[in-house]
Amino acid sequence: MTTNDPDIPDDLHDAAAHWFTREHGGLMTSDERLVFEAWRKADPRHEQAYQEMMRVWGAAKAAPDMVFENILRRPPQPAAGFPSRRRILVLGAGAACCAAVATVLVGPQRWFDSPTFSERYASPRGERRIVDLPDGSALTLNTASIVQVRLYESERRVLLERGEAFFSIASAMNRPFVVDAGVATVTVTGTQFNVRRDTGQVSVAVESGSVEVAGGTWWKREVRRLGAAQSVLVASSTEVSEVSTANLGRLTAWRQGKVVFDAEPLAVIVAEMNRYRVQPVRLRSAALQGLRVAGVFSTDNPDAFLDVLPSLAPVAVLRLPDGRSEIVPR
Repeated sequence: MTTNDPDIPDDLHDAAAHWFTREHGGLMTSDERLVFEAWRKADPRHEQAYQEMMRVWGAAKAAPDMVFENILRRPPQPAAGFPSRRRILVLGAGAACCAAVATVLVGPQRWFDSPTFSERYASPRGERRIVDLPDGSALTLNTASIVQVRLYESERRVLLERGEAFFSIASAMNRPFVVDAGVATVTVTGTQFNVRRDTGQVSVAVESGSVEVAGGTWWKREVRRLGAAQSVLVASSTEVSEVSTANLGRLTAWRQGKVVFDAEPLAVIVAEMNRYRVQPVRLRSAALQGLRVAGVFSTDNPDAFLDVLPSLAPVAVLRLPDGRSEIVPR
């Protein structure tokens, strides 16, 4: 198994902190665990770095919370030469580990408590699913989406493993709602917003209320605060866009079983419509991929898109024996 994952930092101690927070925060999926075990076995230094992280955590747990709270309140001090290896280890084997340990210690009680509610939900391809949570919040899952929900006394957490979800969050000022979408984390207390997780990027749009979206590396997190009708794109583990105005009608049309295109390239439209199809549509003609098409199509009946497309563009649709379809020049 390969460990060539762009989400795993190159630095050994940063990588160890990454896996520590995933495993001990209850966020690790079964697929991630396979990658984690492969990472530990790939190089003896990996296992050593992880064991150092575990020793730091073991020592840190013995210290009262007020010690770490006081450390975080102190103003930064200028560096005086190079710190010893002992001091580096105590602080968490580098800046990233320090950040991870501090987050664990002064963070919510969930690091020590079991969730009061835990469930995993999935929506089939081409279907939507509405989920009501015990705290009064509701999730609407778009096609082929998976979420893990864990509710704690101090906070509520959702891992968006893949796909897209619209969140309608019941307000609870002292119990934040956190959505982990890989390269981005969204934190709210009560609002309505949309999160879409694609390969390598996450988009967030707010319908009402406000959210905080965090992206970037652990030691230099970038935070964007979004209000109603605003959106942001986290394109990778280091790239966070500026806040922009969101076209909520287009972004959340899927909740009504629609998808809206405003002169989009046909290649983009086909890729989007394939999200809702069991058998994908093929578009191999380079001449057609950049052809721009506008329209509103049904996600509940994705075949209707193929039926109407020849009237909108100079194309024909071939129905293939295996159930797939191909768009070709007419």
